[in-house]
Amino acid sequence: MKEYIGRIYELLKRIGIILLFFSLSRLFFYLFNLSLFSDIGFAHILRIMVIGLRFDLSVIVYFNILMILMHILPLGKVYYNKYYQRTINFLFISINTILISINLSDSVFYHFTQKRSTIDVLKFIFISDDAIKLLPRFLLDYWYLGIFVVAVVFVLNKLSKKIGQRSAHEFKTTFKQFVFKALTMFIILGFCLLGARGGIQLRPLSMMHATTSGPAKQIPIILNTPFTLMTTYGHGGISNYSFFDESELPQYYNVVKQKSNPGNFNNRNVVIIMLESFSKEYVGSLNNYKGYTPFLDSLLANSLAFTNAFSSGYRSMDAIPTALTSIPCLIDDPIITSVYGNNKYTSLANLLKGKSYETAFFHGGTNGTLGLDGFVRFLGFEKYYGRTEYGNDNDYDNYWGIYDEPFLQFMIKKIADMKEPFFAMEFTLSSHYPYSLPKKYGNTFKEGPLRIHKVVRYTDNSLRRFFDEAKGEKWFKNTIFIISADHPAQSVIPGTKGNFDDADNLPDNRLLKYYKNTSGRYAIPILIYQPGDSSLNGIYDDVFQQSDIMPTILDLLNFDGKYIAFGNSAFDTAAAHAAFHYVNGLYQITYKDYCLLFNGVEPTALYLKDDVGHSNNLLEKEPAIALKLENILKAYLQEYSHRMRKNDLQIKTK
Repeated sequence: MKEYIGRIYELLKRIGIILLFFSLSRLFFYLFNLSLFSDIGFAHILRIMVIGLRFDLSVIVYFNILMILMHILPLGKVYYNKYYQRTINFLFISINTILISINLSDSVFYHFTQKRSTIDVLKFIFISDDAIKLLPRFLLDYWYLGIFVVAVVFVLNKLSKKIGQRSAHEFKTTFKQFVFKALTMFIILGFCLLGARGGIQLRPLSMMHATTSGPAKQIPIILNTPFTLMTTYGHGGISNYSFFDESELPQYYNVVKQKSNPGNFNNRNVVIIMLESFSKEYVGSLNNYKGYTPFLDSLLANSLAFTNAFSSGYRSMDAIPTALTSIPCLIDDPIITSVYGNNKYTSLANLLKGKSYETAFFHGGTNGTLGLDGFVRFLGFEKYYGRTEYGNDNDYDNYWGIYDEPFLQFMIKKIADMKEPFFAMEFTLSSHYPYSLPKKYGNTFKEGPLRIHKVVRYTDNSLRRFFDEAKGEKWFKNTIFIISADHPAQSVIPGTKGNFDDADNLPDNRLLKYYKNTSGRYAIPILIYQPGDSSLNGIYDDVFQQSDIMPTILDLLNFDGKYIAFGNSAFDTAAAHAAFHYVNGLYQITYKDYCLLFNGVEPTALYLKDDVGHSNNLLEKEPAIALKLENILKAYLQEYSHRMRKNDLQIKTK
């Protein structure tokens, strides 16, 4: 047994050596890019290096699992066979030299991109002709990296030989010894699983977990490049689209915003409430039927109501980044977990912080859900309030987090402690499957043809109670409220009657069909409400998407700065007001009364909005309309792909 324990000790020494080299490469990363981290002192670096060990260990376990297995298999003298030992040494040296070399190389590359490399960089290296052209110059300018790599190989080889210099033992393994070795092996594999996934948190370790460990500025140091490459593998980015000369893009779609003659800044408070799974279909006043949202209907009547509004996608993880950064999700993966999750974004929170706003994000979910707590801090929110901060699991729904009604009341109390002006955002959760209600409301809210209808009614009532309480707060009348769904949810099948008490409470079949097509499937309610200010009441029937929320708010506040946004202010009459979606591998633009689908090369279909079934393709009949929408979409895709891939999402300052 002592012999087997000795093997485990050898394994621990090998892992310790690799961790040391990862830490040294992190230190090199910091020192090489010191000009970019000048505000991070050496004392903070020591803390960051400790935090980074979690990400290092995850990579080490994943890529060294074969070497680990060779150490812990319950073998006898076979372990000391020279070829077996040489294999262990080869795996130890080769795999970890590659990992450390990637870290060292990216220390240089970071200086240009200002983000840890993700899997799209490898595609660029192996596919792009530009990479081949740049490689000789890169090797010439950074010749010392080659010396570092040789040094790593030399040191690892020396240490590996020293660790493995043990003679074979002549013995027979007893059954008791075999059981001990087997149990030990499974225990070690269990620890390896924990190390690989980064702990016992809800989701396996990802780049967004780094955002909970320190300010956004520190995240590139906390992470390591093999980790960012590994976790973005299979998370596809967007193709590199180049349709126009750069100078032509603004005539079709302009993403650089600045209000002309803004006047004095209007420092009103801003509150965004994002409602989980509130389809436009459920809102009676937007469909000319009773609906399931009586309070939201009453609020729409006293607000600027966007009757032609769309979500960015079909996931909450698409909606929140879109509303806060004005960037829709035009890739398969949510931006938060995509290859672009580590980009530097222009966010509403940061822009308002620059105007002395206090900022806070509220979500009653279990902390860590969707990686929201880390991501919103990354975007500049100073405070995050979740289930942990709420601190009373009597209101826990046993699935997602704290029920909407009590959490919205909690939000009022916390807002009262904030200094004006403030920016607060709440993301509700109760109207999410499995549609749980507090026991006291078990028989209060009726189901409709869909189970979600009763929970929509509950959240709508929670919203009513929020405004009833908020009216008495001193900050209420100085606040702009924006209410939006995050995305649509289930849609009733046309012709459905059901067996529920409210079975006849349905919009007409034509609308139900519209909510099924590639444009209408994203339809959601959005409104802006200013208490006591009737100047912002009425109907806005032009296209409005979640990416338009940020520029519209900044316009209302008379924000005078320049920023990048992929949406437009609702009050910008010169802008192309459109909604953009990524639909099953196709790109879609919804503009005025039309919807065009594009495969990345050419348009595939053009439909009228009134063509609820998308059955009449007008591509050949309306070439002028198709060309106009195609050019807007192409310009949009070009800006999107170039800026996302180049991490060019903020106005550069000298």
